[in-house]
Amino acid sequence: MTDIEEALALLAAPCTDERFFQRALKALALVTQCRWAAFGRPSPQRGMAEVVAFCDLKHSIPGFEFSLKGSPCETIYRLRYPDTHILYPKDLQLLFPDFQLIKDLGANSYQAELILADDGSPIGHILVMDTQPQTDSVKSREFFRLLAQRIGVEYKRLLISRELAMHKEMIAVSEQFMSFVDHQYRYHVVSKGYESIFDRPVASFIGKTVESIHGKEVFDQHLKPLLDRSLSGETLNTQTWIHPPNQASPMYLNVHHNPYYDESGNIIGVIVSAHNISEIHAAKVEIEHFANHDPLTGLSNRRALFEEIEQKMAAQQAGELRFAVMYIDLDGFKQINDRFGHHQGDKILVDVATRLQDSAGENELVSRVGGDEFVVIASFSYGQPESTYRKKVKLLNEKFSELLAMKIAVDGQHLPLSASIGSYIAEGHETDLSAILCKADRDMYKTKKAK
Repeated sequence: MTDIEEALALLAAPCTDERFFQRALKALALVTQCRWAAFGRPSPQRGMAEVVAFCDLKHSIPGFEFSLKGSPCETIYRLRYPDTHILYPKDLQLLFPDFQLIKDLGANSYQAELILADDGSPIGHILVMDTQPQTDSVKSREFFRLLAQRIGVEYKRLLISRELAMHKEMIAVSEQFMSFVDHQYRYHVVSKGYESIFDRPVASFIGKTVESIHGKEVFDQHLKPLLDRSLSGETLNTQTWIHPPNQASPMYLNVHHNPYYDESGNIIGVIVSAHNISEIHAAKVEIEHFANHDPLTGLSNRRALFEEIEQKMAAQQAGELRFAVMYIDLDGFKQINDRFGHHQGDKILVDVATRLQDSAGENELVSRVGGDEFVVIASFSYGQPESTYRKKVKLLNEKFSELLAMKIAVDGQHLPLSASIGSYIAEGHETDLSAILCKADRDMYKTKKAK
């Protein structure tokens, strides 16, 4: 068998593990009649290169790292397609006097081919060195090119296999909720975290469909659409509620769906990772509630009121509704608050808020804007006569005035409390929410002064 025949036989053997690279490098050394052959790649450490496999026809040398600076390998990474091949036929040590490796080996010639990814970026390089000069030949260049392509494919396959194996190992031991699901929506790997959710061993999930574990309704409505999108190439991050049968209360999960590709670039499944963020979600909801609600009465605060008015103004300009603002100020509250203290005053404010909230209709928002001042925003159907809107607002004023005309029992006394209410029906062209509130406020003081 000739050298080229032996080399082709070595390459024809199927790639089952990392020994392929040693076989490929031996084939390269045979074809080029060089003593040393290597497969290298840029190291994660800047300015360094990593020798993945090294073939010495006389000795076995393990992989190692070296500095690219001042080496012939540094030159190969400066090449750009279509120039991917380089040859230093002789005087290698004179050309690179500071590179200790070629001195240690006694190498005198160097030939290399760049290995490119699909996007044109370098994956690595293959090289041969020898103590004797090398000559440029079509045969060696073509073999270099073919071998670079094959090594590139097999190296990407190896990296993907390693990554998948690592992910599967990580998933299997994780206490979080992680899984690997294939095109048939079957679980291949499930983390230990699933045991706590579903109260069943991990082994019982393997080979089962997502539908059989979660139920048809949850699968069809919530899980399958997300899996299908990820199987189509999307990377997703969503939040959702789940309520496993053995859990006392629902769980709010942050879920990542990541498509997983094989060495050919085909999606073979989805890695799903979920984290229980129920406590974080509850805290967020609570924070959002306090940001928009009065802490004493639980009514909407000034911030939420302004947002509501802005929405109403936009809807009114779009011809969807009309709205009015009613400004409420309590009469007699200051005297009770000053005489009997803030504790008693707070009880009155909570009682007033409850009365207003309980009597408000579905198209009315009640808010406390400070002290003993409350605002009600009322919405009406669009397109009615102005007289109709005035009549409806008048009826609301009368309802709230009657509601807040009461006697407050304090220390055996029954003290009077009432409210002054001003109102304003916003015009369709108005865009200044502060001006709208001020007009209702002025009407309220007019009512108070008339008493």
